[in-house]
Amino acid sequence: MKRICFFLLILTSLFWTGCGNAVTGEMAEIGRIGDDLSISRAMAAKTMALTFYTKEELEGLEQVADFPDVPQTDPFYPYINGAVKLGLLSGDEDGNFYPEKDLTLIQAQALLDRMAPDYDSRMVLDESNQNMPVAYSLWIQLLQTALEAREEELSAYGITEETRVLLTAEDSGGMFDNGYYGGAGLDLKPYENTALRYWAKDGEILALLEVTDTTPTIENIYCTASGGTIHMETGAGSVTRPYTGQAVNGICDVTLSEGKATEAVQAAELGLCTVKRVNGQEIYLAEQGLLSWADDFRIYDATGTEWTSQKVSKLICGTKGANYYLKDGKVAGAIITQTVQPENIRVLVGGAGQTKVTISAEGGFTLKSSEAEKTFSNGEQAVMTADLPWFDSGIVEAAPTGESPLSVTFSDGIKRQYFGTVELERRQDGISVINELPLETYLRGVVPHEMPVDFGETALEAQAITARSYAYNQFYANSYCGYGAHLADTVASQVYLGADTAELSDAAIQATAGKCLTAGNEVVTTYFYSTSCGYGADAKEVWSADGTFTEESKPYLTGGTYGISVEKPNTEEEWLAFWQDWEIEGYDDASPWYRWKTYFGAGQLTEITSAKLKEAAKSHPAHVEVLQEDGSWKAQTPPEDLGRLTGISVAKRGESGVMEVLRLDYEKGSVQVKTEYTIRQVLSPTKMTVGDPIYLQRKDGESLTGNTMLPSGFFAVKEMKNAEGKLTGVALYGGGNGHGVGMSQYGAKGMAEDGKTAEEILEHYYTGTTVQQVIA
Repeated sequence: MKRICFFLLILTSLFWTGCGNAVTGEMAEIGRIGDDLSISRAMAAKTMALTFYTKEELEGLEQVADFPDVPQTDPFYPYINGAVKLGLLSGDEDGNFYPEKDLTLIQAQALLDRMAPDYDSRMVLDESNQNMPVAYSLWIQLLQTALEAREEELSAYGITEETRVLLTAEDSGGMFDNGYYGGAGLDLKPYENTALRYWAKDGEILALLEVTDTTPTIENIYCTASGGTIHMETGAGSVTRPYTGQAVNGICDVTLSEGKATEAVQAAELGLCTVKRVNGQEIYLAEQGLLSWADDFRIYDATGTEWTSQKVSKLICGTKGANYYLKDGKVAGAIITQTVQPENIRVLVGGAGQTKVTISAEGGFTLKSSEAEKTFSNGEQAVMTADLPWFDSGIVEAAPTGESPLSVTFSDGIKRQYFGTVELERRQDGISVINELPLETYLRGVVPHEMPVDFGETALEAQAITARSYAYNQFYANSYCGYGAHLADTVASQVYLGADTAELSDAAIQATAGKCLTAGNEVVTTYFYSTSCGYGADAKEVWSADGTFTEESKPYLTGGTYGISVEKPNTEEEWLAFWQDWEIEGYDDASPWYRWKTYFGAGQLTEITSAKLKEAAKSHPAHVEVLQEDGSWKAQTPPEDLGRLTGISVAKRGESGVMEVLRLDYEKGSVQVKTEYTIRQVLSPTKMTVGDPIYLQRKDGESLTGNTMLPSGFFAVKEMKNAEGKLTGVALYGGGNGHGVGMSQYGAKGMAEDGKTAEEILEHYYTGTTVQQVIA
């Protein structure tokens, strides 16, 4: 753990030439910021509150700070309120906070003790120095020391350390070369046209650290120059400077000095290129091959009224919508100039890291790289391994010469056929295989494998629209861009089995061609699942990364009642009775998973949960909490030996009935499990070493064993206890299969059989949506 010599830091804090309640100064010089400036209590509150909260959290935080000298309209109120809420700062004896007063050394030590109580080093304080003001730079070092004493990096708090050029300053913040940052309480004016090192979080400067250059060069910024002025695009607005150099129009390196641009050097323009694959380190352009990104590269979206900065995922694979610029053999930047449409879709097939891929086609095919091309006739195969010279020049494309699809055999022996083209690229872990084909053709390999064809054409039409909507959004999300794809062929995206099609689903796709589900001007996120229990879940009840269930749901993913007429249960006893009734009618009642039950012996469930809790704590740390001695719950890995399970209960259930929090009581402690998915994993209905095989009994009478997780999070718990009150077993009664958000596929089948159209089915499951023609 890093230690700081506080004696030397205190000496630093004593030699000041001025003081103030904000970071101010004369014209900037290279060096550390704030050695000669004090820090106010308000600014100290800002640095602490913004460390432990996001700006959004601070705005929504309970207002516990009530000081006459800090009105709620004060820009610093959210930060002071946050520091008070954290128990770090409080008011004076007279009830005031005194935000503009200097933070003193004794107050700084108290704050350090509160933030890092286990830190064993202290400042040397006595009556002669304890009430002295703390230098701004010293406070920032103390704050960093406190965070490091908690054994956490700055990044754990969402804080980034950046070095950027400040172009213009105002009271509320400043425009840097990469966009605007808020700067409440900071006088940034003296630092204009200098390179600053600082901490930032949520678009706000948390701390100024150092001036690194007074004649900085801004790298890879888009600019145009004419008439003695240069215009620079930051991605959040344009900034001008006087300039008398050569004309430029593109990605440039611009040097500033004394408020003027003294030099602008433009990178070489490559023009429009097709993206094959992209990540944060490199980009594969069809016309150029594989290229590395330059340090501090920039991507601009120029398709709107204002230019904006974008991430690499905005460069959509398979499209030709951006101009690229090259500097010293690396890509310095890209400017998106055209809005692209999802005419084709790119799918990562077979999984990454193939060791051998065999290709053939009934009508023959061609194999082509940037340096070679070969035609294979009917019956010939190309056996591709990563060591072949074919891959020395990059991506290799296979395309059929006739009407028949390509046949691809993967390393594991699985053989599939694919319409369109297949691209192979040698990567570090083996060969990746990408299938590119028209979107509507892609759906032919999805719909019959996501919904049984015997569900009928109307239900299949609903499935086709949801699948198309999902693919549409994934095209723009570009989340598989590191592989060169928009989607995978597994349940991680949508199950896609290539040219394995069905006549009835083909008809459904054709009948709905180009149609997507929309809300306003956006194509909605169309989650779907197998079977509901009669109720559907609100998305915020199901997905919660931090286990707080406070995320805002899309208005069309709020759940509902699906064909049942009984009164909705309110108590645990009523939910148990609801799921024990296997005769309740609903849209999904034809599904074998409409109702299910399973049973664990107490010793058996002890063994299963003890093992699964450790796995869950590792994969989803915020979803497993252990009861502390003071009665609070803390997210942590449970102890090795919890003893025998003594009780199991529902700690929290969502409005829809889905389980949000499960409580497990053991002889030596208690554990809470959060979110339906993690709960389903922890209650895995599969025997380990103790007891008899565990069976899941379904509504259709079939009993299954070997399931790795429960079918759904819609279930109730029934404890079995002996005469002495000791837990002997646990029965679970539930309904449904899947997460419960969006459209139930069996429900869609039931509604179709009741005469509903595909549009009516979708508008029922996704509240407030409309089916529209989106793709021409």
